[in-house]
Amino acid sequence: MENIIELVPKLKKLIDKIESIRNEIVDISSIDYDSQDARMVALDSLQIAIGAIGNWISSFYSLGELYTNDGEFDEEGFLKAVGSGVDLVQTELNMINHLRLGFMILAHFKLDNLFHNILRHLNALPQRKGYWNLTNKILEECGIPNDGTEKDILTAFANLRNSLHGNGIHRTNTLQITIDELNFDFIKDERIECANWEHILVLLNSNIDILREILLSDKVSNIQTDIADDFASEE
Repeated sequence: MENIIELVPKLKKLIDKIESIRNEIVDISSIDYDSQDARMVALDSLQIAIGAIGNWISSFYSLGELYTNDGEFDEEGFLKAVGSGVDLVQTELNMINHLRLGFMILAHFKLDNLFHNILRHLNALPQRKGYWNLTNKILEECGIPNDGTEKDILTAFANLRNSLHGNGIHRTNTLQITIDELNFDFIKDERIECANWEHILVLLNSNIDILREILLSDKVSNIQTDIADDFASEE
């Protein structure tokens, strides 16, 4: 990817994919589209987070265009507008990397919380806490193998998030998978080299596919009442 603006249509595709899942849930489970059901809350929140990233990238790009006149870029004016005290290259790295890492964490938390809410509704929360056990249980409940590709993809997203706690170093068991010809190598006690925008979007897309499997499984789609979400229920 040569230009950050190329991300915007890819983000839109993710939003559209989530929208189709929301509509499928409404059709199958008779859940109101605008309800505070945990499924709808999580999917809506994911769409908002993805859309916000697209908006920030578009705004950043548009600001650059605003400070370009007759082919000349006013670097000083641009840096003043964004309040930066460093050069242009470092400013872009700081702004976009902050978006990238923050988005990755937020998106994963949405999945984590949704799985917790579903299992709690089913009275099936695992005795041992942690995302590893949570995903094992949600896959088991939905009739999906918890030792196959789905588990690896869910784990890979958690590995990306957790690597931030280790200053970019992977601290747990080694995991190596390939998705859409992109390699995701999580080597114990080594640096993470698969956390760029392309990797994050490919991995998120695959996680959304698995999320669809879970939400449309018989066990979950047969839930005809709202699944509680603690935060939404307090509104």
